[in-house]
Amino acid sequence: MTPPEFAQPVSGPAYGPAFRVAATAMLLAVFAMALRATLHLPADEAARQAYWVLGMGLFALACTYWVLMRSTTIIDAEGIRQSGLIDKRVAWQEVRSAWLFGPSFARRLVVRTDRGRFRFFFGGSPQLLAAFDRIAQAAQA
Repeated sequence: MTPPEFAQPVSGPAYGPAFRVAATAMLLAVFAMALRATLHLPADEAARQAYWVLGMGLFALACTYWVLMRSTTIIDAEGIRQSGLIDKRVAWQEVRSAWLFGPSFARRLVVRTDRGRFRFFFGGSPQLLAAFDRIAQAAQA
């Protein structure tokens, strides 16, 4: 695949506003249910263990949410990369094919590398989605 030219890097949030609003609503709902559950737990040894498990689960959920909100995608002359729980990086010379996938509020660029691995990159800004279109069109040419 001959990559499109990206003289100026294109970057932005990995997840769009609708996705972020939905994630925030779900996080708030889970925290509200957790608060309600803690008010109804008895005060014995089993309840203390339940508080511990509930607290660890909420902490993991909050950390995942924080990473989701801070994730960015960058497309430049070297390739595509996205920060997140696991940073993803694909150089242009590794790209064998690329196409768009998913609904408009959670559009993804799927990239197949020369090793046969698939990488999914999310774009949450109009500039990133336009760059994804250019990449997918270049891959089809």
